[in-house]
Amino acid sequence: MAAKKQSVHYGLELDLTPKVKLSATAKTISIALNRFTQEELSTFQRCLIGKAQKISYKSEQCDHFAQSLDFATQEAFDAFFTSLPIYLQKLIKAGCLNPFIDIRSQDWSVDENLIIEDTNRYHYYYLDRYTLNPTLRLGLFTIRSKNVLQLEEFFVNHFRPFLYKEEDYTPQPSPSAGGEVYSVQAQIHEVFPLFIESMIPLLKERDTKTIIRKGLLKVQIKDLRSLCGLPPFPLSSAYNLDPLVLLAKFVLAFETGKLKRPEDSMATIKALVQRMFFKAPSMSGFIFSDYFEYCSLVDQCSLNWNYAHSVAIDFASRKGMVNMLTCLKPDDGWYSVEELFQLFTVRGFRMRFFNEDVLDTALSIRGQKIQFPFAEYGSYDDKGFRPTTVLQRPLFERPLFNAYLYLLASLGILEITETQPPLLLTKNEKLHPLTPYEALDSVRLTEFGAWCMNMVEQRPQPKKQVFETITDKELLLVTFKGKSLERRLFLEQIGIPLGVERFRITEASFIRGCSSSSDIVSRIDKFKLIIDPDPSDRWKQFFASLEKRSTLFCHGEQVLLYTFPDDPEIRRMFATDPAFKKLLIRAEDNKVVVRKGNQKAFQKLLMEHGYLNTL
Repeated sequence: MAAKKQSVHYGLELDLTPKVKLSATAKTISIALNRFTQEELSTFQRCLIGKAQKISYKSEQCDHFAQSLDFATQEAFDAFFTSLPIYLQKLIKAGCLNPFIDIRSQDWSVDENLIIEDTNRYHYYYLDRYTLNPTLRLGLFTIRSKNVLQLEEFFVNHFRPFLYKEEDYTPQPSPSAGGEVYSVQAQIHEVFPLFIESMIPLLKERDTKTIIRKGLLKVQIKDLRSLCGLPPFPLSSAYNLDPLVLLAKFVLAFETGKLKRPEDSMATIKALVQRMFFKAPSMSGFIFSDYFEYCSLVDQCSLNWNYAHSVAIDFASRKGMVNMLTCLKPDDGWYSVEELFQLFTVRGFRMRFFNEDVLDTALSIRGQKIQFPFAEYGSYDDKGFRPTTVLQRPLFERPLFNAYLYLLASLGILEITETQPPLLLTKNEKLHPLTPYEALDSVRLTEFGAWCMNMVEQRPQPKKQVFETITDKELLLVTFKGKSLERRLFLEQIGIPLGVERFRITEASFIRGCSSSSDIVSRIDKFKLIIDPDPSDRWKQFFASLEKRSTLFCHGEQVLLYTFPDDPEIRRMFATDPAFKKLLIRAEDNKVVVRKGNQKAFQKLLMEHGYLNTL
């Protein structure tokens, strides 16, 4: 460092020490350090260098410190890093993967306690009783609880590229994967139009906002599955995670127009995926696209709908998913989800909301205890656990990462495998997985997925459907051969299976599940569209009978049923009085039926005969 020079000019002593010459990288570091106070900078310097430079001006202190942190080569960083105490090296390595460090999670190669608790006096604030061990160099860390330290975010981002090289964490595909496979790539082009078509009448029962926030009822899921044929997840369905619910929330959140059956289902899926992952939320055109993750993908959490501030996701989280998925090759093999998440972290991405206060205020996970290999966590109130500090990664970041992959699997973009998840959460004295997304084990990118994510230009073509439907001209029988999901599901909906290929159609089976005559007409039209465009006279008579029957009992009126004691005088009154005869529809077995509109006239007439009616 240049020697300090001084000059006296008109009685003023001027410091003529030349400024430190910084490289472009060091200048960037100096600018980033400027947000810290001089006291904080001195603490950082003592931690990393062993002493703090006594400099009057903050800008100069930033420049000198930036020069110390400017590593031109990996060798220069290694020389610096290996000069640090072993415990500090371990803490920084752990903090660069996860800024929140549970000090019980490993051996730090130091005999002294990292955090010292003052038990001799009362402290108004909980954290005031804890201090960093002054004999150790821990100035980069902040105490978050009795056993948790947090590495300053600047040093996380600065040291990570030197400690964790991306090329060392590139996931390698495996030709096979353990667990149960879930794949809808082959049928998604058939399933998706049927799903949208089935969702349209369902929206009359459950509005868009309710579905996005709360999902679907079990009976609605059952009906949808019978109409579109989308299978459930092999294992996570036991923990109330269903692809139909993910699809319903996703489509309603990112479809800006009126819901209608798509003519080109594959193009529609790609447009929705592009809208989610490639367009900033403010440009997507629908309010729920901003809040999709909060409303729809954190099923493990209880949500605070009274939270008054923004719950929009940081768009960098979605971009990080795209960045990670681009390292996969279509149909190249199975990739470990654990390795993919590690790559996501090493590349500097995080799952986060724009407003990080959401985690501490608006989200909570019900339960009494969480058991990790190194420690047990207990809840302090009836709300359970907040996904913050050391619990942020296992309760929020990793589940949301998995939730994205489950969503893409339900769209046919990925194939996934599931294994039995560990039961780490104790809730109501029963063991549960931490979240519904814990069963996910490995993924494989499909050709359709590569096209949706803009990794290839050529659109994959679905296999051509080969099928035949034969309707008996005299009997109400349909024979179906070949493969067509829509036709098979429709025949299962309206008919009674006779073996594998034949279906018997009756009046009762055809109208099964209908709630109005228009539903029956729609089924007849669909039969003519996909089963037999020119049905025989027998089928035409059958359809005409169905339409006639659908209107026979469509008119009715409200009536009141009165019961009276077995009294001959009352029966004689009803039988002989002409006024009663006009009001009563029927009278027998000590019961009379009166139209609801005639209730007051009936009561008045009873009072004229000395009977009080208070119904």
